[in-house]
Amino acid sequence: MNNVSAAINNMKIKLRNDGRYEGRITINKKRKSFYGTTKAEIKNKAKEYLTKIENGYKEPEKISLNAYIEYWLLTYKLNKIEPSSYARLSSVYKCQIKDALGYKMIGGITSKDIQQMIDEYANPQKKDTKPLSLSGLKKIVHLLHPCIDMAVKEGIIQNNPCDDVILPKESCIAVATKEQYSLTDIEIEQFRSIALTKYKTTNEYCSRDWLVLLLMLNSGLRVGEMLALEWNDIDINNKLFRINKTIQSNIRQQNGNYVDILKKSAKTKSGIRIIPLNSQIIEYICELRDYDNRNGIKSDFVACTHVGSRNTARNLQRSLDRLIRKSGINRNVSLHTLRHTFGSVLIRRGIGIEVVSELMGHSNITITYNKYIHVIKEEKVKAMQMVEIC
Repeated sequence: MNNVSAAINNMKIKLRNDGRYEGRITINKKRKSFYGTTKAEIKNKAKEYLTKIENGYKEPEKISLNAYIEYWLLTYKLNKIEPSSYARLSSVYKCQIKDALGYKMIGGITSKDIQQMIDEYANPQKKDTKPLSLSGLKKIVHLLHPCIDMAVKEGIIQNNPCDDVILPKESCIAVATKEQYSLTDIEIEQFRSIALTKYKTTNEYCSRDWLVLLLMLNSGLRVGEMLALEWNDIDINNKLFRINKTIQSNIRQQNGNYVDILKKSAKTKSGIRIIPLNSQIIEYICELRDYDNRNGIKSDFVACTHVGSRNTARNLQRSLDRLIRKSGINRNVSLHTLRHTFGSVLIRRGIGIEVVSELMGHSNITITYNKYIHVIKEEKVKAMQMVEIC
């Protein structure tokens, strides 16, 4: 503290042309200026700063948040996490952070700055701000917190301003998190009826993709798992699927192009699994085989195009959209809805949550429980309505 007092006593303070005072000191061969309306204010600012220096504080580099995030992504994330995860981080940075806060110097960003950005996305006050749900807000924090943590470890700043940021409760956010839903038993039957429709003139199935969609609905495969599934992954004799790889779709490359990437492993370690086949799935597999033989389609992939190339998630979604329109199901259905329907049906039919988790390829049972808590609650209500003890 004696060093601090000595530095303050030796600090030169002058009156500027704008009426403010300026005090200057030199620390580690770098000049530092303090400004205020009185000499006392200047000395207090200098004392606070010098005390932080003695406690290990390092002067922030003149680097913007944008520049540091880009450096952090390239240094600590690129080729160290899944391409799909890297693409999501890059998207959050470019779409939510870059223009909203990234122009500020990283050393000058406060918890209030980040909180105001989060609050603006939660309940926009500006016309050009696109509101985010709670899951979208979490993605911002999940990028900023570890990124700025690294800046602290590298000595660029002293503390992480994200530590004190509070995410609003879901009831206080303008946009509700999109809840996943499953098809009802009636909708499932409508789906199946249209998927198996044939042309009257040729007696051929109207769409090969619709048979693939039936496989997804009956097996609970992820989109990427279905796209990567090859015929040699299917063991008809032993009635099983081997799930050991996946397709990551629309991954943005450094040159700006989007590509699909084959990952020779599942999404998670638990994703590498064997799925037993029931008679219904085997029937659809045989129908696909026969369809390909009749139409001269040769391919290693179960989900393929008419020329034998691997299909894409976009094409399957378009086929699903056509099927839904023809079926009369009056709501938007995504490819993931088919997987969610599979899990929901299992739970409604009394299958244990542990078995459901294994069939779905979740990394742990908690994930399964959280994803299907709404179905479990529905079944509890039904159970209580059926039981009248006295």
